[in-house]
Amino acid sequence: MHDHPDETVTYRLGKKSNLWIAFTPSGHGPGRAWQLQVTARNRGAAKTLAVLLETTPVRPLASVTVRGEAYPLTVGWHEMKRGGVLCCGGERRTGTDGSRVQWEMRWTPSPDLPGGFEVGMRVRATPRRDGHVELFLNAPLHRPELWAVPSAAVRGHGAAVAWSAYNRHSLGFVMLDADAAGWDGEQNGFRATLRGFPLGGGKLIRFSLRFGASESPLEERGALVRQYVALAGARLHTLEAAPALDARAAVAHLTRPENYDVKGAERVYLKPPDAEPGTYYAGHPFYPADALKSLADWGQFHPGDGLKRLVRFGARGLAADFQVMGRQGQAEPNKGAFWDRMTAVDSTDFAGGATHGLASNARLARAFFLLNDALDEPLLRQSALNVCQWLILKQNESGYYDGERVHATRGLADDGKFLPNPCSLDGIEAIRPFVLAFRATANEVFVKAAWKIANHLLDERLRAFDDVSPATAASAILALIALDAEAPNARLRAALGEWGAWLRALPLAPDSPALDADGLHGGLYECAQAGLRLHALLGDPAYLRYAFHALAAVPHSARARSWQAVATRTTALLSLACLLPDARPDFDAVRLGLGWRVFAPDPATAQFLRITGADGGPVDYLPLVCRLNDQLLLIALAPPSTPALTVFKNGRRPLVRDLLTGALDSDAPLHPLAGENWARVGLFTIDP
Repeated sequence: MHDHPDETVTYRLGKKSNLWIAFTPSGHGPGRAWQLQVTARNRGAAKTLAVLLETTPVRPLASVTVRGEAYPLTVGWHEMKRGGVLCCGGERRTGTDGSRVQWEMRWTPSPDLPGGFEVGMRVRATPRRDGHVELFLNAPLHRPELWAVPSAAVRGHGAAVAWSAYNRHSLGFVMLDADAAGWDGEQNGFRATLRGFPLGGGKLIRFSLRFGASESPLEERGALVRQYVALAGARLHTLEAAPALDARAAVAHLTRPENYDVKGAERVYLKPPDAEPGTYYAGHPFYPADALKSLADWGQFHPGDGLKRLVRFGARGLAADFQVMGRQGQAEPNKGAFWDRMTAVDSTDFAGGATHGLASNARLARAFFLLNDALDEPLLRQSALNVCQWLILKQNESGYYDGERVHATRGLADDGKFLPNPCSLDGIEAIRPFVLAFRATANEVFVKAAWKIANHLLDERLRAFDDVSPATAASAILALIALDAEAPNARLRAALGEWGAWLRALPLAPDSPALDADGLHGGLYECAQAGLRLHALLGDPAYLRYAFHALAAVPHSARARSWQAVATRTTALLSLACLLPDARPDFDAVRLGLGWRVFAPDPATAQFLRITGADGGPVDYLPLVCRLNDQLLLIALAPPSTPALTVFKNGRRPLVRDLLTGALDSDAPLHPLAGENWARVGLFTIDP
């Protein structure tokens, strides 16, 4: 511990960091001042980035107001503790009766945030009483540009970053529990006010600081969002209990004959929810092709000729009747694209206009590729390729798109041209069918087109975080994950980390148009899908909590009617397998790799396997079989009140191996999911 040394004392912030903290004294006697400077050292050269703490009465680190009188807090000691934790503190009298205030501040390096520190401060008054605490962090950056996380302000939190073009450095500040926190333009620093604070020393004042060097203020936005999410943690999306994933009601709704209209000998149309009679959709906002893909996945576990025929005839109806076809003797700039909606009068987009949507067509093409894998239907494969070729022809010189919708053919000069919305993120949806087209044809044109979109977005749009809805962020994340699965890339992973944090930072308003475009809260399911796949890719259990928080916000009535409930159930259970370090899920094909084994659905499991909770209650589970050794894998999710499973195979209780603990027993205990008490999970194998 250093008590008022006469020379500057320097501490390095982390073993691999180039940042150093220097405590510098100035003056003598009672008027002595202290400064805490942040210095960057590269190849021996040192550059002062910021003067953070000054303890003069004019500019104190903090002040405490007790009984109506303010007292500045000054540094009395400082030291570096094990683990790179920097500590400083001090003490002062607050009256002639022996009353005093002591304070201590600890700076702990953040392991996941370069240049970031979580700071905890305790203030203790003797005798104990309440008072006001004013915290001020000086940041002498020259003419800084400021940006704050909008969703943090909505929650009453402070999260802002100041970046200086002159200094080429930034300072990010996040504080959650303050009456007011943010940038003070007059004093050129971050200020936080805590009124009526209990000065007993037991309550911790927490905030986060981050130092960064960058050439652009856009680069600092993603870092600030990650900093905010790291400090806020579970408070962003609280969850008492995970909702049940049972999709039987939704499957029953989607397979009722009255929900389909027959068109020809081998074509049917799925009726959209609450739509006018004679109105049918292929794209936004209902996406019936995705609904058919979810039924095809369900059929892998629950066999039946009727279900497979329904999927085949429904897919044929979409592919045969909604596509734009070329007309002899006329130019058709939209050949291969699909309409969103069809009525007895004409074909239109979802709003009744004459345009084709990029996102709608991209999602339809992706669904056709996946349905072709399940049905081996050449019409679906060709329809998907037609859409992909149309999407390639619409790319501009930079590899992206000049808008989100394209004018249909009406014999006008704007036929085939974009509506002017170049900032739209709808074009990123094209990445997903391009990846599948490359797998289907081995033609590198498609994967190169996907990379053109990704590179444009990584260089430009994906570093800006304003005016993006949770559903849009989710679709961008799912597209980048699809490209990373085909060609893993460090830049993609970095972008996914930023957008994953942004997804968690955005508040979920279930009734907002962006999250409820289909009337069944489909946007919430999209956010859940993104969270589940981010967990599988990045291994962060916080994304599991986010995904189940989004699912819990879906009303029960919507779950019973939405195809998304069927699709998300499979994705959620497969994502839980990623609690194992060697799990390799394939969400599209419903496959799971564990080491040398590959597990896939087996329809026969419905005949010999019965799973319940130990209390007799229902449990969500996914049975998969390895064809190499006939080993059975069980992935189970249960409420927090269910301690274990009861497993019957061919009417008997088999020995099960708990993959989370390695135990082999007839019991199948469940474990808290992500170490929290909102759900229990089990991963087991059963030998033949």
